[in-house]
Amino acid sequence: MKLIKILLLTAALSLMTTAANGADYSDSNFNYKYNKSQKFARVESTKKKTATSLTIPSKITVDGVSYPVTQIGDYALSDLHSLKSVTIPSSVTEIRSGAFSNCFELRSVTIPSKVTKIPADCFSMCLELSEVNLPKNLVEIGSGAFMYCQKIDIINWPSKLAKVGDYAFFDAKLPQLVALPATCVEIGQEAFRGTDVVNFQLPATMTSIGRMAFADNRKLMGITMPASVGTIGDYAFFGNVVLTEVTMPQTIGRLGESTFESCDKLNHVIWSKSQSVVPKRTFFECCELEWITLPDHVTSIGEMAFSECYNLKEFHFPTQLKTIGDFAFDDANLGEIEFPSGLTKIGVGAFNANSRLETLTIPRSVTEIGAEAFNNNPHLDIIKVESATPPILGTDGFHQYTYFSALLIVPEQSVMAYKRAAEWSNFQYINQRSSGIDLLPAEGEDQDFNPAKYYDLQGRPIGSPRPGELYIHDGKVQFNR
Repeated sequence: MKLIKILLLTAALSLMTTAANGADYSDSNFNYKYNKSQKFARVESTKKKTATSLTIPSKITVDGVSYPVTQIGDYALSDLHSLKSVTIPSSVTEIRSGAFSNCFELRSVTIPSKVTKIPADCFSMCLELSEVNLPKNLVEIGSGAFMYCQKIDIINWPSKLAKVGDYAFFDAKLPQLVALPATCVEIGQEAFRGTDVVNFQLPATMTSIGRMAFADNRKLMGITMPASVGTIGDYAFFGNVVLTEVTMPQTIGRLGESTFESCDKLNHVIWSKSQSVVPKRTFFECCELEWITLPDHVTSIGEMAFSECYNLKEFHFPTQLKTIGDFAFDDANLGEIEFPSGLTKIGVGAFNANSRLETLTIPRSVTEIGAEAFNNNPHLDIIKVESATPPILGTDGFHQYTYFSALLIVPEQSVMAYKRAAEWSNFQYINQRSSGIDLLPAEGEDQDFNPAKYYDLQGRPIGSPRPGELYIHDGKVQFNR
């Protein structure tokens, strides 16, 4: 009971203190809260819901006492759909969340110099906002502060700005060049997503780029990434369809997944010297990527890292590479593959549909090859496996056509082991072609030896192959589609 009395007394004293120090006040334009002890006032709302122009006073006078207006409250002037201009006095030091959100017609705003942070959602959905004057002492732009502002063509970047928060300019339209100040060290997730900026210049002090921070900038042609960047989040540059070249920082603590996914025109990448892993989907659907040189210390290429890179016709595999992830080079159109001697695993579908691939050597270090790893490679004719022990080969590791037409070359003493091993036993020709091929006239020999142009797999002449049939022509096994 005694405890209950103490709690009730504490609550009563709190209410008395609030009544003494904080109170409501209204004039013809605004509603306020004012604090008697600390001598300041805060704008809470406006009575002019359809006003096109508002001027916030620098002070209010209550019972002969002046209170400077230092704050604009949470969502105080939001949803004023007709408001085109607002004058904020220099007395204001704090603007709270959503203060001007959904003011669809607001055209320009100048924020007083004493304000150090633009809070969350402050100007979100100000669709006509075209000119933003940020205060010189600003250090942070909060989450979603200018989200969906579709017409910003003038904005200054204060010299003390340190952080651009999550979604700060999400789907806003900004000037073609954004040069962030030297003090800026952090860019939050999706901060500049979909802004249509042509060129970003990031300062040498930048340390963190958030998830999707620069994604979907469909006009972005260049970005300067300083050596100081320690973290690049997932999808950081996703969907920048005209970006052509990227030089990555030489030292990155963490590189996220899908960093450059769907950058359609990207064709030249200088990889970071510090990264030993290519994360999954890093260059997925970069269909114009022609070349990239990975340093030899790269040990892993992740799932779908280069999938659907149709123009990646040549690729140097790092000497220390150990694993290649599932579908890493699916539909990449490689014409030649030279695996390093230390490679141990090739993932599911890793080299599916590389239609230019003709020969393949699998080093003895490889112990596992995933299902469909080399499926749908119609021109693959010679496969050499150096391991005396057949590597684990997943279902349909090679195409059915390859099993019936290509030559599998293995260590001589291991022929029977391969003929008995799952999947490897599907190869019709292990270490030698069928005797029928040897009966064909060699190039330059008397063609009267056998006038037939086509032969079945036993070397017997046939008139012409039927659709779907394997046959021999000019000394090569072929498939009639």
